[in-house]
Amino acid sequence: MSFRTSVLCGWREHAPSRLATLWFLGWAALFAWTAICAIVNFSWRQPTSDEFVNYQTFLQMPFPDNALQAGNGHRPVFPNLVIIAELAWMHGDHWLQFAVGLIAACATSALIALAAWRDRQSPLIVRAACTMLAVLGVFWLANGRMLFHSYESVHVYLLTLAVVVAGFCVHEASRRQRVRWMVGACAAAAFAMFCFGSGVAVFPAIIILGFALRLPARWYGIPAATLAFCLYLYLFALPGDQGVRGLISMHPIDSATIAIDWLSSPWVRGWLGHAEPTLDPIATTGIAYSRMGPQLIATANAATALTHLSWSLLARIISVTGIAAFLYRFIRMTFDRTRRPSRLEVIASMLCLFALATACVIGLGRLGYFEAHPEQVYADRYLVWPSLFWTGLALLFVCRLRSDGRGEMSVALTAAVAVLPLALLPTHDASAIWGSVVYRRGEQSAAVARSGIFDPGLFPDGADASREDVLKTLALMRKQRVAMFADGTFATLGELAHGSLAPANHVTASARISGIFDDPENQLHAAHFEGMIDEGLRRFRQGAKLGAVDKNGRIVGLAEFSYIRSDHALMFTMPAKRGFDGYIRDYRKDETYRLILLPKDGGDASVICGIAANPASP
Repeated sequence: MSFRTSVLCGWREHAPSRLATLWFLGWAALFAWTAICAIVNFSWRQPTSDEFVNYQTFLQMPFPDNALQAGNGHRPVFPNLVIIAELAWMHGDHWLQFAVGLIAACATSALIALAAWRDRQSPLIVRAACTMLAVLGVFWLANGRMLFHSYESVHVYLLTLAVVVAGFCVHEASRRQRVRWMVGACAAAAFAMFCFGSGVAVFPAIIILGFALRLPARWYGIPAATLAFCLYLYLFALPGDQGVRGLISMHPIDSATIAIDWLSSPWVRGWLGHAEPTLDPIATTGIAYSRMGPQLIATANAATALTHLSWSLLARIISVTGIAAFLYRFIRMTFDRTRRPSRLEVIASMLCLFALATACVIGLGRLGYFEAHPEQVYADRYLVWPSLFWTGLALLFVCRLRSDGRGEMSVALTAAVAVLPLALLPTHDASAIWGSVVYRRGEQSAAVARSGIFDPGLFPDGADASREDVLKTLALMRKQRVAMFADGTFATLGELAHGSLAPANHVTASARISGIFDDPENQLHAAHFEGMIDEGLRRFRQGAKLGAVDKNGRIVGLAEFSYIRSDHALMFTMPAKRGFDGYIRDYRKDETYRLILLPKDGGDASVICGIAANPASP
């Protein structure tokens, strides 16, 4: 046989495997990059939700007392340090939180992918598939509630990073037989516990994993003692201890059902929950307009129709099957004394054990809440932990090929893994759109606050934060000039703009009144205006701001850049935002208003364009 013939035969023989490898790596790159672009484009940079309660602690209490306080039943000491540093050094602009959260998320995914890629005993297709799973498990934008929310991302992704590091340390403790690696795993678990409440679940995961890896029995005293000390600090020693000692409801069957449903949330949010009757009609409507969204909804309805089961029961069955599959795989790994588990298998097992332990904590500790609000068991704010479970389970099944000595993935397994990114793409796309909408509302809240107006529709008023909390926190931020009040332009409201208000050079834009409402706090009429900068955006990269003046040149409102001129939120670039939203205080229908450019250095303001009245306004 000639060399050319042998090469062609070799290519044809391995072509399906190589194409599948490229498929996995291509989807990994696409999901990772589009998610990072979406996070950079639409990460929420303004206070929202329970931040309006927690920021009162940061702004009113001295350091280190403000870092040690409990928040919502958690003790996020390390995230608190990030926030306090940001307030002290960066005026509370959320950029440090955003950067730390994104870096931690990237590191979580990268460490899992690196463990897969460095496993040279596995075939290339297996390593590529595991790399894709590592990306999907972290950067699937259905987890956007945590990925986009810079405040939450610090808490959550420092924790996920600690979980992966703990798994890595346990593997090294087994491979090197050095107790210092077990100490490292316990340090990671303690760090996780003081990032987010579910971090306590890392300790039982370490102990169970250590048993599976046959670590010396005397080593188990290290995680046990560390856990006892951390619980003492968490529950009794640190301030605000009453807020973190909740009642445990002892109803095992009900708690187990809650835990099972909670673990099924990725299946519900990503697929089954879009069957009739839908879990979230608004989300399903958004998915219907996304890439491959109609097909996803059709398959969800087909699954419930073919099985004659509700989507919630079907998801519960899938969840039980997944838990049983993990326990079977983990028990086999534990009692197989012919081989040592790979680093990736250990990390994947850590992800599953952590998620299962967290599910137990959730089932016991929040049973009453979920009984009162059953739909919240699938809430997007909990989705990160169940996603880690299914990611770990998928990694374990693909890792099985290594332990069985197979050279290639089976056709069925390859097809199942290959179709996964297609199934997740509709929710990935729709979640980017949702993130962009919430981002714009956040920037609107900043613009309305800086304009000296209160719009109740833009701020929380419920269990997370009351209206009184919002007003108090805004007053504190204004006084200390942090967050949306950092640049000081809010202080120019009611003053005459500097200069003769000459036309702005090399800046063109359009603006119009889009709505009029009553300000309930100040008993004034207010107007919302929006528009787009067509040319001259570089002037604003130098720190210039947008404002509004009346016919006398008095500054009556301010604006924030809030949206990108694009029909798609899921993109491969990070363009500057040209769209803006602003507000006018004490709006008068017969008044003439103009959009102005306010230089960073307080120099002469210049007029960009007029603000057109809304013809639909009464």
